[in-house]
Amino acid sequence: MMFRTLVFTLALTLPQMVAAACNGTDLRTVLSAEQSAALATEMQGMPYPDGNHWVAHKGDQVIHLIGTLHLADPRLPAIAARLAPVIASADLLMAEVTATEEAQLKHAVATRPDMIAQTSGPTLIELMPADDWEVLARAASERGIPPFMAAKFQPWYLSMVLGMPPCVLTSMKDGQHGLDKALLLIAKDNDVPAVALEPFDTLFTLMGQDTLEQQVDVLRLGVTPTPQSEDMTATLVAQYFDEDHGAIMPLNRVVGKDWVDMPDAEYNALFDDMLDTLIIQRNAMWLPKIIATEGVVVVAVGAGHLGGSDGLLHLLEREGYALRRQPF
Repeated sequence: MMFRTLVFTLALTLPQMVAAACNGTDLRTVLSAEQSAALATEMQGMPYPDGNHWVAHKGDQVIHLIGTLHLADPRLPAIAARLAPVIASADLLMAEVTATEEAQLKHAVATRPDMIAQTSGPTLIELMPADDWEVLARAASERGIPPFMAAKFQPWYLSMVLGMPPCVLTSMKDGQHGLDKALLLIAKDNDVPAVALEPFDTLFTLMGQDTLEQQVDVLRLGVTPTPQSEDMTATLVAQYFDEDHGAIMPLNRVVGKDWVDMPDAEYNALFDDMLDTLIIQRNAMWLPKIIATEGVVVVAVGAGHLGGSDGLLHLLEREGYALRRQPF
């Protein structure tokens, strides 16, 4: 959700952006036999691969873990309404970001351009081979971002923006929001306090750890042609409503490999590094804050944070919590 806020801030500055409908295909329906086998291998033995609502118990402590979708979808209001009693009866809601962090982020981006842009040194035009830059410039233009502006962005930031199809950026600009915001509004209406799991600049710190050259390498994973990026978005949304969150990143890995001209070993290393930064490190930082709470707590985070060996569900199990899946 923090990154969604970051991208939304950018979307507001793009007058060239026009309305666009998302028309992607669920890639699970068109996987090759080889891709299906690779996905099965990725998923083998994964703890807690499904379920968007779980409850963790330990003593008197009760933690509801709700996997959210950061994108807007017409099915989300009904889900938020079903979850409203859970939020209203909680002592605390923990989310990736609250209105406080959103405001801090918008102020920081407005007053410190170096947070998302390279204010000195070479631009991406100088850092990338000409052919790679042409692909990137075309992808940026499709999203309403002038290439001269894209050339000055921090590579890690641009890679995330270009991983979203134009239709998603348009929905952000139109003010549409995902389940996270809906649950925060329910908490506010019921006087349930809400706190963020991380400071507003966490992603800046984590993503900025890599050298400029390493960030440019990762950028190659984010430059996805619009049709494929719409397919990936459609697939992610379908997986979410199927409560199949554990397969989101493995499927991204399997399918994305065929879209990138890169040796398998290099591709997997970059993908692992991205997972470590976006999911694994953040889960590890969130865990002490979650288990330090008391009473009934709701933890609402992107569904991709729930499953897997380093997911929040397995981490809580290792801390002695009993987990039970709930209706969603």
